[in-house]
Amino acid sequence: MDVQAFISIAPWTMIFQLINLLILMVAFKKYLFKPVLAIIKKRRAEIEGHYDEAQKAETAAKTMKADYESRMAGAREEADRVIKTATDSANAMSEKIVGDARSEAEQIKRRAQTEIEMERRKAFDEVKGELSGIALDIATQVIDREIDKKDHEAFIDEFIKNVGEAS
Repeated sequence: MDVQAFISIAPWTMIFQLINLLILMVAFKKYLFKPVLAIIKKRRAEIEGHYDEAQKAETAAKTMKADYESRMAGAREEADRVIKTATDSANAMSEKIVGDARSEAEQIKRRAQTEIEMERRKAFDEVKGELSGIALDIATQVIDREIDKKDHEAFIDEFIKNVGEAS
């Protein structure tokens, strides 16, 4: 019978065990679950705060990147504009220099042509003077002697010879 008393159900023992279980549940809930839940809630809020900060930082980084890219595009446009302006200015300057050089060359050419024309006239006047002197010499020689056909041909040959040497 001893064994049967050990296995038997005692109602007061069960009631005390239920009361113990309820007391333990209330104590666990008050002293264990509430603080643990508070810590979990606090950590969840902290993690969500970090997540929000990370999203804000990502948004700020994207904004800064877009600003940087727009500034770089602006800088590229400005550099292109400066290069184009410098190129246009250099082209205009080179065209002006070439134009000035052409105009100066044209002036030098005109002066040279004028000088050549003057020298040609001077040479022509000198040749003309020499020819008139030769003609005068011929006329005096013709007057000094009688001209027959042989003398006349010799005289013309001599004149042509003298003209060829004078040139």
